[in-house]
Amino acid sequence: MPTGRTLILGAGFGGMTVATELRDMLDGRHEIVMVDRQEQFMMGLRKLWVLAGIGTLAEGSRPRERVSGGGIRFVQSEVSAIDPGARSATCDGEAIEADHMVVALGAEPRPDLIPGLTEHGHDVWDPAGVPRLQEALERFDGGRLAVLIAGAPYPCPPAPYELAMLLDERLRERGLRDRTDLSVVTLQPMLLPNAGPGGSAWVGDQLTSRGVTFEVGRKLERVEPGRAVFSDGELRFDLLVGVPPHRVPAIVEASGLTGETGWVMVDRDTLETSHPGVFAIGDVTQIKLANDLPLPKAGMIAEAEGRRVARAVAATLRDEAPAPPFDGRGFCFIETGGSQAALVRGEFFAAPEPQVSVVGPSRENAAEKRRFEVERLERWFGG
Repeated sequence: MPTGRTLILGAGFGGMTVATELRDMLDGRHEIVMVDRQEQFMMGLRKLWVLAGIGTLAEGSRPRERVSGGGIRFVQSEVSAIDPGARSATCDGEAIEADHMVVALGAEPRPDLIPGLTEHGHDVWDPAGVPRLQEALERFDGGRLAVLIAGAPYPCPPAPYELAMLLDERLRERGLRDRTDLSVVTLQPMLLPNAGPGGSAWVGDQLTSRGVTFEVGRKLERVEPGRAVFSDGELRFDLLVGVPPHRVPAIVEASGLTGETGWVMVDRDTLETSHPGVFAIGDVTQIKLANDLPLPKAGMIAEAEGRRVARAVAATLRDEAPAPPFDGRGFCFIETGGSQAALVRGEFFAAPEPQVSVVGPSRENAAEKRRFEVERLERWFGG
């Protein structure tokens, strides 16, 4: 009978998927230890919904402890050291060893890397920043509102553009749109590099049709009161939302798992690191595509990677044929306001370029996005 232990560091989309899939495949006959410093799991899509006046953060949150049982043990703890060679991690002073280890600790927002961004802008990639921006939006009475993408890659590539379109709708509802200059500025050479020129043009058309201006290829250097300074000029603002640079957690970097890119490098077929039995999934990794761009950092991608890793571990424990390789496919919904969303599908391992299609927007896609949240929360935490 299968025995042993799988240690999962991080309980987001990827980690939660590995744990629950393994539990279902191994019927509780294998110990699964999942570690995360946060008590609550929250769907990231909730952040934009709250800013658009749709629901609360709490409605998309669940205690991670509820996943325990059937072989899963949740440990709320800060990971203080990772030893990939020994497949172990130190949590609250205790070393936890395993037969298999999965690093799924995500990417951390680092607004501190842009001088002044923390003091003069709002970061909603950190859930703690949502209430502050919510209050600022309630006080906002018109002027220049800017969404600045200051670092890449960052989790959920379409989210800044979703935010701009949802803010456009919110401002119209409040009668403020005619006296608001709403813009998006990114350091990237196109709006959505992973979606290619076609996908970027589609996003641009959506923004333009709403009177949202945009600029690409502008590198933010610092933020001063009411003024964003770029390498090629400046932008005045009354309210600023910044997408900060992201980095791997310091503990992951200290483990020696990161390569020259600063992210954890894995075999794209198996998601295994250079250490046997040690996998990495989700935003903490970087997988280069045929066009040399990275695989998008998105919850649905982390979920698909988590399924592949769970199948690989289960196959090893049951002495079965290896699991099929990860295929690089993913999808996401881009909300456009008006209770509508577009569906974006990508075959990201295609060559010479990822194959990306956009369908919609439609009310059906928006409803499907809401079902997506409900289904995952029920699957992982129960009704």
